[in-house]
Amino acid sequence: MTNQTETLDPTTHPTDDTRPADTAATDTAATAATTPVTGGTTPGATGGAYAGGPVPPMPTGPAAPQYYAPAPAKTNTLGIITLVLGVLGFGLVPVITGHIALNQIKRTHEDGRGITLAGLILGYVTLAGWLAVALFWIAAAGIAIFGAAVSSY
Repeated sequence: MTNQTETLDPTTHPTDDTRPADTAATDTAATAATTPVTGGTTPGATGGAYAGGPVPPMPTGPAAPQYYAPAPAKTNTLGIITLVLGVLGFGLVPVITGHIALNQIKRTHEDGRGITLAGLILGYVTLAGWLAVALFWIAAAGIAIFGAAVSSY
């Protein structure tokens, strides 16, 4: 949107009643003195012409610069994969992919550090759970074998 001021004819646009009378008179004289004589006419006015004379042409010049919002940062894909694998209970895979994703995020400044950390933590917890289960079964098997060897009648 451009910031343009429009010169109004006091005969068709009444002055604001809240302004002092001397300001309104000064504005009226300045408006009449600065009204250009070239341009088109305003459609819809009485008789099809602008009452104060022709309408001034639109100013030409360079267009106003367009400002766009920056594109949202891309979420690291490997971080998303790490979170999904961590939720699904894969133990070692999210740990590996999580560390690779954190390195990529640090290098490329992508988004997704939080979800990568969540997947990495879930991967470590799952890995610890699998190791606990494995140690339990190894201990159970060792006790069973040792108990069978000791208590042979």
